[in-house]
Amino acid sequence: MHDPADVATPPLAMHPLATTLQWIADAAIPAHMSGNPPPFLLPQQIGPWRRVMAALRGWGGALLAERPGTGKTWIALGAALAESASVVAFVPAILRRQWECAAARAGVRLTCWTHERTSRGVLPATDAGLVIVDEAHRFRDPSARRTRTLAPWIVGRRVLLLTATPIVNRMGDLLALLRMIVPDDTLALDGTPRLGDLEGRIEGAAALRRVVVRTTGAAPVVFARKTEYVRPDSDEIRRGEAAVAIVNRLVLSESTTVRRLLRSVLLDAAGSSDAALWSSLHRYRALLLQARDAGGASRAMLRRFAGETLDQLVLWPVLDVAPMQGDLPLGDLHHLEEILAGPAPREAWIGRLIHRCLDGEVTTCFTRHRATAQRLRESMGDSAAWVTGVAAGIGPHRMDRENVLAAFGPARSTWRARRNAPLMLIATDVAAEGLDLHAAGRIVHVDLPWTAMRIEQREGRLLRLGQHRQQVEVVVRIPPPAIETALAPAARIDRKGEITRRWLTELEWSGEDARSPHSGVAVSLLTDGGHAAAVVAVLLAKGGRQGVIIVASADDGGWTTDRSLIDALLGRACHAIAVTSDASRCAHQIGEAIRAALALALARDSGHAAGLITRIHRTARHAASRRDAATMTRLDRLLRFAGSSPTTGARAILAQLAMLTDDNLIRADVADSPGLDSVSAHAVGAVMLV
Repeated sequence: MHDPADVATPPLAMHPLATTLQWIADAAIPAHMSGNPPPFLLPQQIGPWRRVMAALRGWGGALLAERPGTGKTWIALGAALAESASVVAFVPAILRRQWECAAARAGVRLTCWTHERTSRGVLPATDAGLVIVDEAHRFRDPSARRTRTLAPWIVGRRVLLLTATPIVNRMGDLLALLRMIVPDDTLALDGTPRLGDLEGRIEGAAALRRVVVRTTGAAPVVFARKTEYVRPDSDEIRRGEAAVAIVNRLVLSESTTVRRLLRSVLLDAAGSSDAALWSSLHRYRALLLQARDAGGASRAMLRRFAGETLDQLVLWPVLDVAPMQGDLPLGDLHHLEEILAGPAPREAWIGRLIHRCLDGEVTTCFTRHRATAQRLRESMGDSAAWVTGVAAGIGPHRMDRENVLAAFGPARSTWRARRNAPLMLIATDVAAEGLDLHAAGRIVHVDLPWTAMRIEQREGRLLRLGQHRQQVEVVVRIPPPAIETALAPAARIDRKGEITRRWLTELEWSGEDARSPHSGVAVSLLTDGGHAAAVVAVLLAKGGRQGVIIVASADDGGWTTDRSLIDALLGRACHAIAVTSDASRCAHQIGEAIRAALALALARDSGHAAGLITRIHRTARHAASRRDAATMTRLDRLLRFAGSSPTTGARAILAQLAMLTDDNLIRADVADSPGLDSVSAHAVGAVMLV
């Protein structure tokens, strides 16, 4: 059944083409909330805050995708300050103290809950009107336990996701995040019935600006950035060749997929250090022994072996459903015993790197491998601070992780844990997200991560608000040629980085223009001697949301949203001649365009819960025959929930509801969903070729 629609159209007025095109452009401007911003926001944070507030109010969710170091935490706290109900922030454990301190400074009361507890299936025992999820890209995998735990819990709540890197590998990462917080038909008023329709359609991504906030050119002030590449010397070249030869001695698996996975794990470790390679070889040996004792390898065993570092390479859902082909070759145990019996090679590159950094500049070194961090720490002696996922310290002495990190953050000048603050921090990627380490002026990529996203996250620890240096130095260690050829990490980073940049550029908005759409209709009537045609922009509004659909008259007499045809007609109009005519002459054609746009916006898909809706209707008829008003009220709420466009969490809840008996279904408690609001539609601009 279609929603009721109000097709009232304001009066038409003739305008020059430039004016009409401007009115059409104004209709696509993302909504901004008026009012006084919180006093703790910087001027460049006010525009994104206004957009976040408007998205939370109109859509119930927003994704703040500003660049690293621009103060997303404070923009989120600005949103929390306006919240009358409780606020819960889901943050990585390493950032919990930082969030609590910032909230106290902002005068915001919130509950901090960690990603790690969520991954264990534990949720806060508190209600929340607003939920903030920091480093939200960690929840992009719908099959991950942390996502399966959080998604149903946030249904019915306003949610603000924070991540500078919403696209890790492909556009689907961003869409997966949005499906957690907004309905699948969020962009229906912009002519996109389902979010999945945007996959691979970069020209349609601009409508996402209504719920994705990313400001054009917004970046922390850094006057210059100097990048230096440390290329392998002859010793490092030989080390790489020896490492590849070691990996090539191993059979790894009869399955091409599994062999590629295991080979990538080992070569990736070799690209970092021989210490990391030796550690991976020991883990591979343990995997073989476990498979021997268990009578074969399982996918869970392979996933534990690969770890999170390879999540960017392996499509685990595909591997999980595919049957295992062959088994792990136990013959590799003999080769491993021979390899591991000898001493690990000496790593000359460490001395070169340490010498490069002994100039008094505060330096942060990032590596993805704990064994590499350990080797660097041993080589530096007592002078280096270190942080891994399990511990932290300075030299051989363990210390509280927050205390160690404070030596490289805003409080470095007052740091008193030791006589002298350390000059070097050696960290795994546990410290690559969210932390403020701007007391350092140099960052070293000891090894290359799998994605450009991780590089941006690492460098964002230094390239951020508060960095006072006129130049920040970035040092990139290039892997040996043999490993680069076998694994191609740099090429993969460049390829994924280009995909990410292209999509994020499309999502950017200047943030300076907060004009509202015009209430009239600007019409440009032109002639170029060709066939008659029209381009009409239709503004639609429903339940506090709005969108714009641009349609063009097709050759068959219908209307289309084909972008190439629209661009071609507007190109014709730019060279056409304005003519004088009564504006009412265009009214009929504009009315047809409005009806065509409405047909797109009102397309409804309830197939996701068709069986459940049928059961609810049947149960409701029985309740009506008994005149059971209380049951009818509960079923009406349940019907609205089942019939509305779902989020990821709502789909999970619907799947659980479908398994209940009718008696239990009647008693089910679900979040309230809006009714079928009417859709208002009117044209804001029309270009008519006669």
